[in-house]
Amino acid sequence: MFFEIFIQNIMLSSFITILLFYLSYFIILFVNYKKINLNSFNERTSLYYPSISIIFPVYNEEKVLDKQFENIERINYPNNKIEIIFVDGNSTDDTVLKIKKHMENNDKKTVLIQQTQRNGYNYAIAEGITHAGGEIIMVSNAGVYYEPNAIKHLVKNFKNINIGATTGKQIVLKGQNQPIGSKLEEIYRHFYDFMRISESQMDSTPDAKGEILAIRKDICISLLSKMYKSVNASFDCCVPYEAKLNGFKTLYEPEAKYYEYAPASFMDRMKQQARRASILIGSMLLYKNMLLNKKYGNFSLIIMPAHFIMLLILPWLFSLGLLCYFILSFMNPVWFMLLLILLPILIIEKSRVFLISFIQSQMALIQAMIMVANHRESLLIDTISSTRIQ
Repeated sequence: MFFEIFIQNIMLSSFITILLFYLSYFIILFVNYKKINLNSFNERTSLYYPSISIIFPVYNEEKVLDKQFENIERINYPNNKIEIIFVDGNSTDDTVLKIKKHMENNDKKTVLIQQTQRNGYNYAIAEGITHAGGEIIMVSNAGVYYEPNAIKHLVKNFKNINIGATTGKQIVLKGQNQPIGSKLEEIYRHFYDFMRISESQMDSTPDAKGEILAIRKDICISLLSKMYKSVNASFDCCVPYEAKLNGFKTLYEPEAKYYEYAPASFMDRMKQQARRASILIGSMLLYKNMLLNKKYGNFSLIIMPAHFIMLLILPWLFSLGLLCYFILSFMNPVWFMLLLILLPILIIEKSRVFLISFIQSQMALIQAMIMVANHRESLLIDTISSTRIQ
């Protein structure tokens, strides 16, 4: 009897702690969200055209390059102010051949850098930066497609001297046979957008998307020497921390939109999430000395601790709560019957998808922490084929 009460208390404590944390952070975010005049995103002037260099790390991307070339041509930005840099990681398909052919009939300045061996994402970005001539460095990838005005919306924010980096909004594309992946991703994106807008209002968002990210060149140069200190710290995920160290903010710009296909299956999404989470964790740990340092304001005192808890503590609490529940269900079938309470909620599709998405994200974070603890490489990776639709 004592053991059952003990396990019950652990389970309740775990789930209540998680609930209270998310409720508390949601209230903080909501208060900041209410301060925002969302129309101001549209009202900001876009008549600002600094020179930009867009870096595309590529490896065996021949399937989507034609579509990417079309997307690049549709970018609404002065041709004399834009530079496209492809960094090929020693592809074994026709990626290089396609890029060279495209360069022959392209109005925008295009550079191809060919690496003699595959070194991974950070080395590709670093090599692209050393060849970049733009005032603003952008990073993307071959499977991402921008709205024509996306870059204008990103760079207009640099008129504010306090902004060091800007990132944008993902629109999930639905391919054939992708009902699970796209629904899970859409649910996640709604919360993601709300969080990043609120964090940008509060101080600075710590999560920059490598699919659409613009950075002042000085920050990129400052970051180069730190990128190789961890096999999990990724250039894009380090940008918000490095920007803050240099006195700048990272802004989420919801008007800068890009399109990307979601992973088709549960397992593909799990793989993508675990990989991304390991990079987020590795990058945060690289800047752990910023945590709770009042020098960096709300970013280090509220936002960074909240993400530290979400990434490194809550997944273990959730797993502990589930384990205790299963133990209780084995000891007393009455506990198992409590699942029936959830049935009316799970009939609603959005509730069901949200619950699946949350559980999956906690599983992915556990896997990611194990990867980081084992120093498993996260940056030398193959693309998920279901996100590369021609």
